[in-house]
Amino acid sequence: SSDLEPAEYVPALHAQVRLLSGIVDDLFELARIDAGVLSLVFQEVELNRLVAGCIEGLAPEAAARGVQLSSRVDAVLPAVRCAPDKIERVLYNLLTNALRHTPPDGMVAVTASVVADGSVVVGVEDTGEGIPPERAERIFDRFWRADASRRPGGSGLGLAIARGLVDAHGGRIWAEARAGGGTQIG
Repeated sequence: SSDLEPAEYVPALHAQVRLLSGIVDDLFELARIDAGVLSLVFQEVELNRLVAGCIEGLAPEAAARGVQLSSRVDAVLPAVRCAPDKIERVLYNLLTNALRHTPPDGMVAVTASVVADGSVVVGVEDTGEGIPPERAERIFDRFWRADASRRPGGSGLGLAIARGLVDAHGGRIWAEARAGGGTQIG
């Protein structure tokens, strides 16, 4: 018999339930993406506000990890037509992943700028361990991890979901090494 009191193991059980619930939610989202039955409600959105909301929501986690979280967004951006809840999910997934792979005293930033053809390019960059070019496409595979022996949390589905949501918007997502070290996803 165990001498443990419920108060000693209930928090761990709650954490495991939250993790499993998140994985189930992610799998349902991927199933909707695969089936082409996503509910996309398009609106004209001010990207600056959407980015600011994501940064604000993840600021406590960044602070707890000792990572500087910021944005570098053009002062004047055109309104973009998108499903804001889905684009928030993309940004949240990218930022969460970047925070997990950035050591203390590192940096994670959201960038957004207008390019020559008038489209807006949004990116998340970090000063983490970086990713070799030959693995840059694999990070969007389901359950893929750069180092299978290291499990910092998450389901391994966040970047696959991000790609599916970006594709559903007719956009494109990619990863590359960041100049100066780390990873940039655009």
